[in-house]
Amino acid sequence: MTQRGHTFFVEGKMKKIIKIDGKDYTMQSSAYTQFAYRDLTGRSLLKDLQTIIGNVDKVQEDYSILDDMTEMILDIAYIMIKEADEKQVASKEDFYKSVESVYDNENPWLQDVITLAINPISRQLQSNINK
Repeated sequence: MTQRGHTFFVEGKMKKIIKIDGKDYTMQSSAYTQFAYRDLTGRSLLKDLQTIIGNVDKVQEDYSILDDMTEMILDIAYIMIKEADEKQVASKEDFYKSVESVYDNENPWLQDVITLAINPISRQLQSNINK
């Protein structure tokens, strides 16, 4: 059994295994992630992460944000899965169909996805601060 959120390095690139609905996905986030996300969605990864982080606790109170947030979360996870290993999912639609629960308190994969997506950006900001 794989430990939730197991982080490892391959050829100097940080990867993380995140379990979504019982299936382990290897995900990777890098500077490329934000460009792949924009190519897929036409939206800014940073703005969408900000929206998710600012609204994740409000989902139970305001269902009007649920559709957009769910799509953002699934798109971010899909991009990072494809970046780690394209063979893990055949298509975005197949990945979407495989996910039964996005807001699952039993398996909080959402936080792991957000943390991994932010990692390259936060490392760069930290590096600039320390100069």
